[in-house]
Amino acid sequence: MTVSVHIVTWNSELFLPTLLQSLKTQTRQPDRILVIDNASADQTLNIIKQWPGVHLLRNTRNLGFARAHNQAIAISPAEAILVTNPDVILTPSCIAKLAAALEENVNTGSVSAKLLRYTLDPHDLSQPQPSDTVDVAGLVLRRSRQVVNRGEGSSESFDRPADVFGAPGVLALYRRQALEDVKINGELFDEDFFAYKEDADLAWRLRWAGWSARYIPSAVAYHHRAQPHHDDTVRGVSAVRPHRSPAIRTWSYRNHLLMLVKNETAGTFWPHLPFILFYELRRLGYLLWREWSTLKGLWQAIRLLPRMIKKRRVIAQHRRLSSAAFRRLITP
Repeated sequence: MTVSVHIVTWNSELFLPTLLQSLKTQTRQPDRILVIDNASADQTLNIIKQWPGVHLLRNTRNLGFARAHNQAIAISPAEAILVTNPDVILTPSCIAKLAAALEENVNTGSVSAKLLRYTLDPHDLSQPQPSDTVDVAGLVLRRSRQVVNRGEGSSESFDRPADVFGAPGVLALYRRQALEDVKINGELFDEDFFAYKEDADLAWRLRWAGWSARYIPSAVAYHHRAQPHHDDTVRGVSAVRPHRSPAIRTWSYRNHLLMLVKNETAGTFWPHLPFILFYELRRLGYLLWREWSTLKGLWQAIRLLPRMIKKRRVIAQHRRLSSAAFRRLITP
């Protein structure tokens, strides 16, 4: 199985050298490393030039995570695509173990690693400080329809392989056949999302199409997360969200709504209606109370509704699971 590594950068000079060094030390070398740069204004491009064998696709403006990765996947002939963020460091056997897990079962559409957090020494930014704190151990879908990072912030080991709802876009290995199976109008990641939750949307579509997702704890990587990634009022959102930019909060809210329109069905929606309503009404109440600007996401979602309905019809054509089978994938 051939593996192509794709990295989307935007002013990523602080993290990119460490990621590229970790890729060069892999026991299973990728067949190609491709960086898609979204018009960086720092030293990112100069750094890439210093790494022979790293290919560059340069955009003249910031096209967002989704479209940039779609560009890379479209020109890559590899059988497996490793999507990763610039602020990730892979341990030497990470790609080998992820690829082995994907090769083991032809029905597996994506695999994810155990991502632990690392910090940077403020006195020496070139020296990452790894920790045992879990950043993400796969994605889970709750009855409230939150797609969350499994194990985020935990000190538990999460050392058992597991079926999960999907792979997080921060580091995910996808089977090309699975990606092609759920393509919508030539798009793999939904470009209307721009950024945020496009990995959750893709995981949802892959699951509906019958592809499984596996978490592989022996494949270890580290991720620098400046702020926690929680996105819910139930778990202390007021303590987290003020640190996120207004644009990020709006994208996150809008894309959550778009994802529901695209992927929800009557057979999955009605049995969990109380959980969904509780979450959505509580979240809306918080926005009305503290965060009016984020409500722009609701208006944006309404404007995009006709496009989402068209995509919903395409998803329905590729749906292979029954509603009952899909409900079994949902975490209480």
